[in-house]
Amino acid sequence: MKFTLDMKLKDIMAANPKTVDAMQEMGLHCLGCPFSVNESLQNAAQMHNLDPEKLLAKINTVEQGEMSAQAAANAQPVGAILQADKETYAIAPHIPAGVATPEILRKIADVAEKYNAPAIKVTSAQRIAIVGLKPEDVPKAWEDLGMDPGYAIGLCVRSVKVCPGSDFCKRGLQETLGIGTELDKRYHGMALPSKFKIGVAGCPNKCTDSANVDLGLMGTSKGYHLYIGGNGGVKPRQGNLLLENLQHDQLLPVIDCVIDYYKNTAKQNERLGRLIDRIGLDELRERVNQTLEK
Repeated sequence: MKFTLDMKLKDIMAANPKTVDAMQEMGLHCLGCPFSVNESLQNAAQMHNLDPEKLLAKINTVEQGEMSAQAAANAQPVGAILQADKETYAIAPHIPAGVATPEILRKIADVAEKYNAPAIKVTSAQRIAIVGLKPEDVPKAWEDLGMDPGYAIGLCVRSVKVCPGSDFCKRGLQETLGIGTELDKRYHGMALPSKFKIGVAGCPNKCTDSANVDLGLMGTSKGYHLYIGGNGGVKPRQGNLLLENLQHDQLLPVIDCVIDYYKNTAKQNERLGRLIDRIGLDELRERVNQTLEK
Protein backbone atom coordinates (compact mmCIF):
# COMPACT_ATOMS: atom_id res chain seq x y z
CA MET A 1 0.00 0.00 0.00
CA LYS A 2 1.04 3.60 -0.54
CA PHE A 3 1.34 5.70 2.59
CA THR A 4 0.23 9.33 2.78
CA LEU A 5 1.24 12.28 4.95
CA ASP A 6 -2.09 12.35 6.80
CA MET A 7 -1.74 8.75 8.01
CA LYS A 8 -0.93 8.18 11.69
CA LEU A 9 2.45 6.73 12.58
CA LYS A 10 0.85 3.78 14.39
CA ASP A 11 -1.14 2.84 11.26
CA ILE A 12 1.96 3.03 9.08
CA MET A 13 3.92 0.82 11.47
CA ALA A 14 1.06 -1.66 11.72
CA ALA A 15 0.81 -1.93 7.94
CA ASN A 16 4.55 -2.42 7.50
CA PRO A 17 6.68 -2.77 10.68
CA LYS A 18 9.87 -2.42 8.65
CA THR A 19 9.10 1.27 8.12
CA VAL A 20 10.26 1.79 11.72
CA ASP A 21 13.86 1.26 10.59
CA ALA A 22 13.46 3.87 7.86
CA MET A 23 11.76 6.42 10.10
CA GLN A 24 14.42 6.04 12.81
CA GLU A 25 17.11 6.44 10.16
CA MET A 26 15.49 9.73 9.10
CA GLY A 27 15.40 11.02 12.70
CA LEU A 28 12.08 9.89 14.22
CA HIS A 29 13.17 8.49 17.57
CA CYS A 30 9.82 8.55 19.38
CA LEU A 31 8.15 5.52 17.82
CA GLY A 32 7.68 3.72 21.13
CA CYS A 33 5.75 6.60 22.67
CA PRO A 34 1.97 6.01 22.87
CA PHE A 35 1.35 9.75 22.41
CA SER A 36 3.63 10.35 19.42
CA VAL A 37 2.41 7.39 17.37
CA ASN A 38 -1.04 9.00 17.21
CA GLU A 39 0.41 11.91 15.25
CA SER A 40 0.25 12.05 11.48
CA LEU A 41 3.41 11.56 9.43
CA GLN A 42 3.14 15.22 8.37
CA ASN A 43 3.00 16.47 11.96
CA ALA A 44 5.79 14.14 13.10
CA ALA A 45 8.03 15.44 10.31
CA GLN A 46 7.33 19.05 11.26
CA MET A 47 7.96 18.36 14.96
CA HIS A 48 11.38 16.89 14.10
CA ASN A 49 12.30 19.51 11.46
CA LEU A 50 12.26 16.93 8.68
CA ASP A 51 11.17 17.32 5.08
CA PRO A 52 7.73 15.61 4.98
CA GLU A 53 8.00 14.68 1.31
CA LYS A 54 11.44 13.09 1.74
CA LEU A 55 10.21 11.15 4.75
CA LEU A 56 7.13 9.98 2.83
CA ALA A 57 9.23 8.92 -0.15
CA LYS A 58 11.57 7.01 2.14
CA ILE A 59 8.89 4.89 3.82
CA ASN A 60 7.09 4.25 0.54
CA THR A 61 10.23 2.55 -0.80
CA VAL A 62 10.58 0.17 2.16
CA GLU A 63 9.90 -3.45 1.35
CA GLN A 64 7.35 -5.31 3.46
CA GLY A 65 8.75 -6.98 6.55
CA GLU A 66 9.42 -6.92 10.29
CA MET A 67 11.41 -4.21 12.03
CA SER A 68 15.00 -5.06 12.85
CA ALA A 69 16.12 -6.00 16.35
CA GLN A 70 18.10 -2.75 16.49
CA ALA A 71 15.01 -0.68 15.64
CA ALA A 72 13.04 -2.44 18.36
CA ALA A 73 15.83 -1.74 20.85
CA ASN A 74 15.87 1.94 19.84
CA ALA A 75 12.12 2.39 20.23
CA GLN A 76 11.23 5.04 22.77
CA PRO A 77 10.16 3.60 26.14
CA VAL A 78 6.49 4.02 26.97
CA GLY A 79 5.70 7.31 28.68
CA ALA A 80 9.13 8.83 28.03
CA ILE A 81 10.48 11.78 26.05
CA LEU A 82 13.81 11.54 24.25
CA GLN A 83 16.31 14.18 25.35
CA ALA A 84 18.77 16.25 23.30
CA ASP A 85 21.59 13.73 23.75
CA LYS A 86 19.48 11.13 21.88
CA GLU A 87 20.42 8.60 24.58
CA THR A 88 18.47 9.44 27.74
CA TYR A 89 14.82 10.11 28.51
CA ALA A 90 12.62 12.27 30.70
CA ILE A 91 9.38 11.15 32.31
CA ALA A 92 6.70 13.47 33.65
CA PRO A 93 4.15 11.97 36.05
CA HIS A 94 0.69 13.45 35.84
CA ILE A 95 -0.04 15.90 38.69
CA PRO A 96 -3.62 17.21 38.24
CA ALA A 97 -3.84 21.00 38.57
CA GLY A 98 -0.17 21.03 39.57
CA VAL A 99 -1.06 20.23 43.18
CA ALA A 100 1.38 17.75 44.74
CA THR A 101 1.38 16.22 48.19
CA PRO A 102 4.56 15.75 50.25
CA GLU A 103 4.23 12.02 49.56
CA ILE A 104 4.29 12.60 45.78
CA LEU A 105 7.32 14.89 46.06
CA ARG A 106 9.19 12.35 48.17
CA LYS A 107 8.35 9.57 45.72
CA ILE A 108 9.60 11.58 42.73
CA ALA A 109 12.79 12.48 44.59
CA ASP A 110 13.37 8.85 45.65
CA VAL A 111 12.92 7.56 42.09
CA ALA A 112 15.20 10.25 40.65
CA GLU A 113 17.87 9.37 43.19
CA LYS A 114 17.48 5.61 42.72
CA TYR A 115 18.08 5.82 38.96
CA ASN A 116 20.75 8.54 39.13
CA ALA A 117 18.73 11.13 37.22
CA PRO A 118 20.91 14.23 36.80
CA ALA A 119 17.98 16.64 37.15
CA ILE A 120 14.41 17.13 38.30
CA LYS A 121 12.68 19.84 36.24
CA VAL A 122 9.52 21.75 37.08
CA THR A 123 8.04 22.30 33.62
CA SER A 124 6.06 25.25 32.30
CA ALA A 125 2.97 23.02 32.25
CA GLN A 126 3.06 22.38 36.03
CA ARG A 127 4.61 18.94 35.69
CA ILE A 128 7.68 17.63 37.52
CA ALA A 129 9.94 15.81 35.09
CA ILE A 130 12.66 13.35 36.02
CA VAL A 131 15.32 14.05 33.42
CA GLY A 132 18.19 11.95 32.08
CA LEU A 133 16.99 8.38 32.67
CA LYS A 134 18.57 5.48 30.81
CA PRO A 135 16.07 3.70 28.53
CA GLU A 136 16.28 0.44 30.50
CA ASP A 137 15.40 2.32 33.70
CA VAL A 138 12.25 4.02 32.38
CA PRO A 139 9.81 1.08 32.91
CA LYS A 140 11.23 0.45 36.39
CA ALA A 141 10.94 4.14 37.30
CA TRP A 142 7.27 4.18 36.28
CA GLU A 143 6.63 1.04 38.32
CA ASP A 144 8.26 2.61 41.37
CA LEU A 145 6.30 5.84 40.95
CA GLY A 146 2.94 4.14 40.57
CA MET A 147 1.66 7.25 38.77
CA ASP A 148 0.14 7.90 35.35
CA PRO A 149 2.17 9.71 32.67
CA GLY A 150 1.22 13.27 31.86
CA TYR A 151 0.27 13.87 28.23
CA ALA A 152 3.28 16.02 27.33
CA ILE A 153 3.14 15.40 23.58
CA GLY A 154 0.68 14.21 20.95
CA LEU A 155 -2.57 15.45 19.42
CA CYS A 156 -4.59 15.67 22.59
CA VAL A 157 -5.44 17.81 25.61
CA ARG A 158 -2.24 18.45 27.53
CA SER A 159 -2.00 19.14 31.26
CA VAL A 160 -4.41 21.79 32.54
CA LYS A 161 -2.51 24.73 34.05
CA VAL A 162 -4.17 26.12 37.18
CA CYS A 163 -3.25 28.99 39.48
CA PRO A 164 -3.97 28.91 43.26
CA GLY A 165 -7.06 31.12 42.79
CA SER A 166 -9.15 32.46 45.65
CA ASP A 167 -8.31 29.45 47.85
CA PHE A 168 -4.72 30.61 48.40
CA CYS A 169 -3.84 33.76 46.44
CA LYS A 170 -4.65 37.20 47.85
CA ARG A 171 -5.41 38.42 44.32
CA GLY A 172 -7.69 35.51 43.46
CA LEU A 173 -11.20 36.59 42.55
CA GLN A 174 -12.59 33.18 41.68
CA GLU A 175 -12.06 29.55 42.65
CA THR A 176 -9.68 27.71 40.31
CA LEU A 177 -8.43 24.47 41.84
CA GLY A 178 -11.81 22.74 41.84
CA ILE A 179 -12.72 23.67 38.27
CA GLY A 180 -9.17 23.00 37.09
CA THR A 181 -9.18 19.53 38.63
CA GLU A 182 -12.57 18.80 37.06
CA LEU A 183 -11.34 19.95 33.63
CA ASP A 184 -8.29 17.73 34.05
CA LYS A 185 -10.45 14.67 34.85
CA ARG A 186 -12.76 15.45 31.97
CA TYR A 187 -10.30 16.25 29.19
CA HIS A 188 -6.68 15.37 29.97
CA GLY A 189 -5.40 13.11 27.20
CA MET A 190 -8.55 13.44 25.06
CA ALA A 191 -7.63 12.92 21.40
CA LEU A 192 -8.28 16.05 19.29
CA PRO A 193 -7.30 17.29 15.81
CA SER A 194 -4.21 18.99 17.27
CA LYS A 195 -2.61 19.65 20.63
CA PHE A 196 -4.89 21.57 22.96
CA LYS A 197 -3.85 23.56 26.02
CA ILE A 198 -6.08 24.79 28.84
CA GLY A 199 -5.33 27.43 31.46
CA VAL A 200 -7.38 28.49 34.48
CA ALA A 201 -6.58 31.81 36.18
CA GLY A 202 -8.33 33.32 39.19
CA CYS A 203 -7.74 36.97 38.32
CA PRO A 204 -6.87 39.28 35.38
CA ASN A 205 -3.12 38.74 35.94
CA LYS A 206 -3.64 35.48 34.01
CA CYS A 207 -0.64 33.72 35.55
CA THR A 208 -1.55 30.55 33.64
CA ASP A 209 -1.55 32.31 30.25
CA SER A 210 -5.30 31.87 29.93
CA ALA A 211 -5.52 34.36 27.05
CA ASN A 212 -2.72 32.63 25.14
CA VAL A 213 -3.84 28.98 25.17
CA ASP A 214 -6.48 27.11 23.20
CA LEU A 215 -9.01 27.54 25.99
CA GLY A 216 -8.59 29.75 29.01
CA LEU A 217 -10.63 30.93 31.99
CA MET A 218 -9.95 34.20 33.80
CA GLY A 219 -11.63 35.06 37.08
CA THR A 220 -13.28 38.44 37.59
CA SER A 221 -15.27 39.88 40.48
CA LYS A 222 -18.44 38.82 38.64
CA GLY A 223 -17.50 35.41 37.23
CA TYR A 224 -15.19 33.96 34.59
CA HIS A 225 -14.16 35.28 31.19
CA LEU A 226 -13.66 32.58 28.54
CA TYR A 227 -10.87 32.97 25.97
CA ILE A 228 -10.40 30.60 23.05
CA GLY A 229 -7.93 30.15 20.21
CA GLY A 230 -4.68 31.35 21.73
CA ASN A 231 -1.37 29.62 21.08
CA GLY A 232 2.38 30.16 21.24
CA GLY A 233 4.86 28.66 18.82
CA VAL A 234 6.29 30.05 15.60
CA LYS A 235 3.06 31.92 14.82
CA PRO A 236 1.73 33.05 18.22
CA ARG A 237 -1.91 34.04 18.46
CA GLN A 238 -3.84 35.99 21.09
CA GLY A 239 -7.03 34.25 22.21
CA ASN A 240 -10.49 35.61 21.41
CA LEU A 241 -12.66 36.70 24.32
CA LEU A 242 -15.75 34.56 23.69
CA LEU A 243 -17.86 35.13 26.82
CA GLU A 244 -17.70 37.32 29.90
CA ASN A 245 -18.62 36.69 33.54
CA LEU A 246 -19.74 33.09 33.23
CA GLN A 247 -21.01 31.57 36.45
CA HIS A 248 -19.47 28.42 37.90
CA ASP A 249 -22.36 26.16 36.86
CA GLN A 250 -22.16 27.43 33.26
CA LEU A 251 -18.51 26.56 32.73
CA LEU A 252 -18.60 22.83 31.97
CA PRO A 253 -21.56 22.95 29.51
CA VAL A 254 -19.93 25.83 27.61
CA ILE A 255 -16.47 24.23 27.55
CA ASP A 256 -18.00 20.91 26.46
CA CYS A 257 -19.64 22.79 23.59
CA VAL A 258 -16.40 24.48 22.51
CA ILE A 259 -14.32 21.31 22.59
CA ASP A 260 -17.00 19.25 20.85
CA TYR A 261 -17.25 21.88 18.10
CA TYR A 262 -13.48 21.94 17.66
CA LYS A 263 -13.22 18.15 17.64
CA ASN A 264 -15.81 17.82 14.88
CA THR A 265 -14.93 20.87 12.78
CA ALA A 266 -11.15 21.31 12.69
CA LYS A 267 -8.85 19.79 10.10
CA GLN A 268 -6.08 17.42 11.15
CA ASN A 269 -3.27 19.34 12.92
CA GLU A 270 -5.32 22.57 12.93
CA ARG A 271 -5.18 24.45 16.23
CA LEU A 272 -8.39 26.07 17.46
CA GLY A 273 -7.07 29.56 16.69
CA ARG A 274 -6.34 28.61 13.08
CA LEU A 275 -9.84 27.16 12.78
CA ILE A 276 -11.26 30.48 13.97
CA ASP A 277 -9.08 32.36 11.47
CA ARG A 278 -10.37 30.11 8.70
CA ILE A 279 -14.12 30.12 9.36
CA GLY A 280 -14.76 32.81 11.96
CA LEU A 281 -16.49 32.75 15.32
CA ASP A 282 -20.15 33.18 14.38
CA GLU A 283 -21.17 29.52 14.26
CA LEU A 284 -19.36 28.62 17.48
CA ARG A 285 -20.73 31.68 19.28
CA GLU A 286 -24.26 30.70 18.22
CA ARG A 287 -23.83 27.16 19.52
CA VAL A 288 -22.44 28.39 22.82
CA ASN A 289 -25.33 30.82 23.26
CA GLN A 290 -27.79 27.99 22.56
CA THR A 291 -26.06 25.95 25.27
CA LEU A 292 -26.49 28.80 27.75
CA GLU A 293 -30.19 29.10 26.94
CA LYS A 294 -30.94 25.49 27.82
